Amino acid sequence: SSSVAVAVAEGNKEKSEKLLRSIFYIEKSQKDENSLMLIPNHRLEVILSSPPDLFNIVGVEESVEECTYNNEVNNQNQNSIPYLSHLSSTTWVHDEELGRGYLLLADAGRSGRIWRWEVGGGPITIGRSLNMERSGCRSGLWVNADGKNIGNGTCPENLFGDSSEIEKGKMSCSKSSTSDLSASPPLLGSASLAVELTRNAERSTVGANIVVAEWGEKRIVRVEGETGARTPLVVLVPHPSVGEEHQQHQQWRRVVRPNHLTYTPFGDLLFSDNFLESGSIPDDNAPYNVGVVYRRREAVHVLPIPAEQSRDAHGWTAATDGGDHGIENIDVLFQTRGFIEGMALGADLSTLFVFVTTETVHFGKTKRVYKVRLSADEDDQDSDDGGIDKAGDDDDEFAVFHEMNATDCESDVRDPSNGSKLTVDEKGTVYLIECPSSVTLLDKEDGNVVGTLTLDKLQTQGKYPSLSSPLTSISFGEDGYLYITSPSELMRIKSRVEGMPLPTNLVVPPPSKKA
Repeated sequence: SSSVAVAVAEGNKEKSEKLLRSIFYIEKSQKDENSLMLIPNHRLEVILSSPPDLFNIVGVEESVEECTYNNEVNNQNQNSIPYLSHLSSTTWVHDEELGRGYLLLADAGRSGRIWRWEVGGGPITIGRSLNMERSGCRSGLWVNADGKNIGNGTCPENLFGDSSEIEKGKMSCSKSSTSDLSASPPLLGSASLAVELTRNAERSTVGANIVVAEWGEKRIVRVEGETGARTPLVVLVPHPSVGEEHQQHQQWRRVVRPNHLTYTPFGDLLFSDNFLESGSIPDDNAPYNVGVVYRRREAVHVLPIPAEQSRDAHGWTAATDGGDHGIENIDVLFQTRGFIEGMALGADLSTLFVFVTTETVHFGKTKRVYKVRLSADEDDQDSDDGGIDKAGDDDDEFAVFHEMNATDCESDVRDPSNGSKLTVDEKGTVYLIECPSSVTLLDKEDGNVVGTLTLDKLQTQGKYPSLSSPLTSISFGEDGYLYITSPSELMRIKSRVEGMPLPTNLVVPPPSKKA
């Protein structure tokens, strides 16, 4: 285990310690007033660990293709073949037929994979299995050439050495180009997943349909449980205009990096998009990050497309074939000049916490959690401002809940801003990955730090110590664990609390069929 203690924040230590003891399994006696020891077997443990995906790092003298035959792989390399490229989020799914749940892991690296991780009912742990191959890029139609790694219109190869291929006795090859020494794989996979909310289901995690943010296809789709069809939910979004906010002149653009899929109790789908804007406003004309939170109203009522349309739908330039109807159902809830790194509903279900990293020349990286008030779900289409608010303009709609400077982090790993780094538990406590190697817990009332769970030097069972990899995501299972990922690892820590439950009885009924 890498983490054995939780640090108690300065300030109201008694209150903070009480809260931390209600969340983690902490030893009764305490050696140090600043840190609480976790009980053995209730500490952070690594449950999946892959060698890091070193995309095209090869010496110039290396050959272009290396192949190992199955027997060699089994003997030596089975543990040294990477299979996780860039884990960016996890989502719990409850299976009513199995009577238990499992965890889905979204890999945003290369063309994407969705893994399934579960503990079986019997004496055998089932462990990991591949749930979906090429979960973010299949057609290549929306892939731009970036000059180095991938050509125009092609999806990158996924990692070789998938365990099932090895078991089938196939040869495992790793192609490598000698020209490029970039260390991070292209991120054209699946960044975020959500179980579609089902009206009046036993719980919000019960559902046959999984919603996937596809970075290679630049869209959000719903994978239909019955047919496997991929129904586009979001393709175009309103471009947040900078001054004139007239809905009728609203420009629409294709989403670039859709992420942080979050259902509201009413069946609307909230999601973020980060993109570079080269504007005339900054003095130097340099491109800057823009992060936007959108709402796709009544996403649960989008009709499924037939499976045979699925392939064609990759080429659609809107969420429906040839038409643009449905786009008026998307509105802007929040926009900021910065990178959105996570978001989650608050315990009152009418607040959205949005985690934003902003980089400025003078102050470096600043990390803020905004509290965004979600308007009631009535039709506010006729609002004067076209539904667009800037962070900080309007005191009622937005408040800075928490703020810190990245220089306060002990480790200075260049954190890739790709992953769902904020979650909320059933009591409303906010969990945040604001430093690369620790989880910060915030008081639900005032946003003050309550405690910090630090991973000791991120040694991950000592297997691959050469790369200190930053944490990428955090979320609760329904099995008594809090799950944390780095790009190539899945970790969990025992928890006394669960994630924030979402009611299913508030989903708006489907629109009545008009004769």
